[in-house]
Amino acid sequence: MAAHGRGTDRPVEASLFAESYRFDFYQAVKLLEILRPGGVPIGEGAEPAKEGVRFKSNVSMEFPASDVAEVTPPSDAGKPPGMTVNFLGLAGVHGPLPLPVTELLLERVSRKDTAFRDFLDIFNHRLVSLLYRVRKQHHLGLAFTPPAQNHVARYLFSLLGMGTEGLQGRMQVKDRALLFYTGLLLQQPRSMLGLESLLADYFHVPVKGHQFCGQWYPLEEDQVMSIGTSGRNQRLGNGAVIGNRIWDQQGRFELWLGPLTLKAFLDVLPIGRGFRPLCELTRFYVGQEFDFDVHLTLKAAEVPESRLSVVNGPRLGWTSWLKTREFPADDSQVRLRTRSLP
Repeated sequence: MAAHGRGTDRPVEASLFAESYRFDFYQAVKLLEILRPGGVPIGEGAEPAKEGVRFKSNVSMEFPASDVAEVTPPSDAGKPPGMTVNFLGLAGVHGPLPLPVTELLLERVSRKDTAFRDFLDIFNHRLVSLLYRVRKQHHLGLAFTPPAQNHVARYLFSLLGMGTEGLQGRMQVKDRALLFYTGLLLQQPRSMLGLESLLADYFHVPVKGHQFCGQWYPLEEDQVMSIGTSGRNQRLGNGAVIGNRIWDQQGRFELWLGPLTLKAFLDVLPIGRGFRPLCELTRFYVGQEFDFDVHLTLKAAEVPESRLSVVNGPRLGWTSWLKTREFPADDSQVRLRTRSLP
């Protein structure tokens, strides 16, 4: 809770009680719930004394400058802290009760008679509690459960086809990370632009895709043409194919990553930690119908000199360059095939 560029020794709890007007109402209530972990969730219990905070309404004829008037520590060890709010109450500027009732209440309070105000706070507590409960139900930031385990996450996982535990935790990409891309992953039909956006945002590197690169597919033995009385697949126009492989123009696409720094370049190589997540995330998006290759472009200024070493020596085809001077352009020679991945 320190100011920019400055330190502070005051804990958040102390700041909440000393300068409660500086806190957002919902975040202040969340902090109070955290400070009382054994309490009943706000708005869900029948006994207010067991909840994390007891709400009161600030009765005044003034227009407040903040949502929270004050937060008071508990008077006894077993009681919850108190919070006085400015924005909701039966009496006061924003209340539904007639103005003479508010004037009567303020007059009694001035004579140290708080019975009427305390009576109204019974209902004020419930109203404010229900307001927070509704907000908490639809805003994940107020929930105590991890983001990947709450009810909204379960809905999103179901939309992604990962609604059961057996379908989760199968990739090196964290399942929680996919929730952010739910809208993109649900778009049909899926496009190269969507894949570029997904990978570029997840890995924080430039990504460009090229479609219809094509490749040869080998035929199974029972699909190859055999001529003779006992032959097969030999009727012209009905299954006859010359050769033992066929060309599919749309069966493969290419992903070009870069220009990359040397650190990012090494990270995306098969020996790095980013290669398999890259392949898994791409496969999750495009399915099993297409194969793809990955081309890596290294920035010209990042191309290293080849030095023999037992630990970090150059790898042929990946990190070995015959460099006698600075490269005039970015290097795009590294091509990674992904068809052999399990």
